[in-house]
Amino acid sequence: MVGSRGVRVRKDRPVRVQWQKLARRGRRTQQAMTLAEVLVAFVISALAVAGLVKGYFLANTSAQKFAFSLAANNQASEYMERMRSAEWDTSSFPTVDQLTTTNFTNQVVSLELSANGTNITYATNIPTITTISSNPPLRLIRVDCVWVYQGRELITNTIETCRAPNQ
Repeated sequence: MVGSRGVRVRKDRPVRVQWQKLARRGRRTQQAMTLAEVLVAFVISALAVAGLVKGYFLANTSAQKFAFSLAANNQASEYMERMRSAEWDTSSFPTVDQLTTTNFTNQVVSLELSANGTNITYATNIPTITTISSNPPLRLIRVDCVWVYQGRELITNTIETCRAPNQ
């Protein structure tokens, strides 16, 4: 005798018992993973972990480079403030002009990131003073802070400003 779903039904057993046997038989073949499936899962997991580790190192390197750049910018700003505070007075007699390139030479500074001084990189502040106009008197003041990152990349932080006398 054939049941409603095309399964042969024996009269001495109920239909439900035969369906349970068929379901158990199908489950037995799907209980374990093959070695190939395990290896593919392992390779995918290893690639994901390697990507996470590489991302961590990239983020750490970028943060360190940014910290050095910020320290170089602070050193250039400090040198710029010293140049801006130099006396330049054209209304007095005799005229006072301390804002000259002879008063401000290249300066080697350290870019320290830690309190104990173990992570030191040296930079050079290079000042440039250029006369923009003589009437009215106006000068361009520029400081380039040049430093080397990890011994292979030369980086320059630049700050510029204009200054008139008696400021």
